[in-house]
Amino acid sequence: VTVREMHRLMGHCSVDVAKRMLTNGFATGLRLEMSDDGQPFFCDACTYAKATRKPISRVRQSDRAKEFGGEVHSDIWGPA
Repeated sequence: VTVREMHRLMGHCSVDVAKRMLTNGFATGLRLEMSDDGQPFFCDACTYAKATRKPISRVRQSDRAKEFGGEVHSDIWGPA
């Protein structure tokens, strides 16, 4: 099993955890194939899951609307 496959199959665990699982006998019948390309391990799903957003400012950026409908907010992000 490759490191990437083990990472995905075991719920996106770290490479160190995958190695320890095999070393300590928690996962048997598998042989972990380490890549020798020298590239660091990278997972798009883990990066996306750890993403954060900027906090919403509590300080008002502009004056309040003076009348009903004076300021309109809408979500224009369609189906993705």
